[in-house]
Amino acid sequence: MLYLDHAATSFPKPAAVTAAVLRWYHELGVSPGRGDSQRTTEVTRLVEQTRQGLGRRLGLPGTRVAFTSGATESLNLFLRGFLRPGDRVLTTAFEHSSVARPLQALQRERQLALQILPSGTGGSLPVAAVQAALATFAPRLFVFTHASNVTGAVFDAAAFCAAARAAGTTTLLDVSQTAGWFDLQVGADAFAGSAHKALLGPPGLGFLAVREGVPVVGQKQGGTGSSRALAEHPAAWPTAFEAGTPNTPAILGLHAALHELDDAGMPTRRARAQAAIDALAAALAADPRVVLLQPPSGPRTPVLSFVRHDLDPAEIGAILDQADIHVRTGHHCAPWVHAWLGTEAGGTVRISPGADVTAADILAVSAALVD
Repeated sequence: MLYLDHAATSFPKPAAVTAAVLRWYHELGVSPGRGDSQRTTEVTRLVEQTRQGLGRRLGLPGTRVAFTSGATESLNLFLRGFLRPGDRVLTTAFEHSSVARPLQALQRERQLALQILPSGTGGSLPVAAVQAALATFAPRLFVFTHASNVTGAVFDAAAFCAAARAAGTTTLLDVSQTAGWFDLQVGADAFAGSAHKALLGPPGLGFLAVREGVPVVGQKQGGTGSSRALAEHPAAWPTAFEAGTPNTPAILGLHAALHELDDAGMPTRRARAQAAIDALAAALAADPRVVLLQPPSGPRTPVLSFVRHDLDPAEIGAILDQADIHVRTGHHCAPWVHAWLGTEAGGTVRISPGADVTAADILAVSAALVD
């Protein structure tokens, strides 16, 4: 099978990642902080190293990194723990449902004032538009994605965060699409992300990292492995956000994945995947029935969305599936972006290779669509 859906979940996982997960199942079998055995000490050490590794990538101390079940939980925890009734919130048309749906629910529950920045020309998000919205709308929170999961456009998060800081606005950055591909030290106040995409980790794991001084109220209470018998849930980071048994096998898998990424190098991996995308875009552009939905020039993730005049995206997906090529079709859990793309009816076909896919491999997509 040719797997081209890494923007959803990277596959196959590196051997070191699956080996680390299996080591927990076969050798370790305990949770961090639950006791004083040698196994517990080893697991706790690996978990804390993973925390530190994520923190370094985000420009925050590891102690400010909490593990969650995924980016969806991370975003919900922050939005529900930070926003107060009547708050003003700025976001963008490029957001995933994990931002759009909680915001709309909180808009009803807490009477939020919500402003959605529209797409600029060609799928851009100009810094000037962000600065103008910050000045006129004066939001308490600006929540935005680092990159569109439909077009691959990478937005100028460092400039956005600097503008928000100057305006006295807190920033929450969704790095689910860029973690593992791009530098994440962009000055955001809070980060939410998932482990299972370009970070190469297992599913069912995410992270929420928040700068010290940002007030976020924990939303879950329960066991933390604390040695003290406390009636109330600890308020200190990161245990304030980690109630219950953690997904330790996945954390150990992410620990191995971070080492894998350090060894391979992000720019090298991204360049290989982008070369494959560029080759496919050139081949598809020769077909007059195809419309490529590419972002403006500038940084981008290795993602290519397209539609064809004579076929629904689902039909194209079925044709490619018959050729043993796995892609993603539909709306990609991005509810607002399709209005300006003109793809509200059926969404798009999305191609997103990993770093190990070659240009020759990915050209099988265009070959399969030749009548």
